[in-house]
Amino acid sequence: MVSGPRIVLASRSPRRMEILRREGVAFESIESPADDPSHPPQGDPAEVSGELARVKVRSVHQAHAQRVAGAIVIGADTICAMDGRSIGKPETREQASEMLQAMAGRAHDVVTSVVVSHRGRERTATDVARVTLPPLEAMALSDYLDSDAWRGKAGAYDIEERRRSGWSIACVGDPDTVSGLPWRVVKRLLDEVAC
Repeated sequence: MVSGPRIVLASRSPRRMEILRREGVAFESIESPADDPSHPPQGDPAEVSGELARVKVRSVHQAHAQRVAGAIVIGADTICAMDGRSIGKPETREQASEMLQAMAGRAHDVVTSVVVSHRGRERTATDVARVTLPPLEAMALSDYLDSDAWRGKAGAYDIEERRRSGWSIACVGDPDTVSGLPWRVVKRLLDEVAC
């Protein structure tokens, strides 16, 4: 349980909120007014996700200065990367299908950067997990695409939701990183800014 200053999550992501609730963290959620690009800029995924997370935190500070005064603000950004290019969030069913077909049966990296800010102090850290989705025939892809569950998700999937549905997904690293908020990283950064 984290105690001390009020905590604000610069996100309305159900997965990120679920992770904080699971850890017993009392927090307020404020969606960042900064655009969350469907197609992240190309470049080093850790640098890109770190910059996007910083923009989210800073935009919440700017847009809600009085509301977040004195609070710890947490921002995060997640990018999937494969074959040297970043994969964002699909905007259409066709894009989701293309992403999943490209990743099926192959490994890709999921990069999540976390920024924690408190009273002018800002700390950033990045974590990477390696994920292998099942072969295409094991995905029941058409039914999944019809469900729209891919919307708003980097790489067009949510690891925990897909595992519960029966997809055999291998993950080397922290599944929380794939879900968009690696708790062990967040906890370390919270401890650093609260000192």
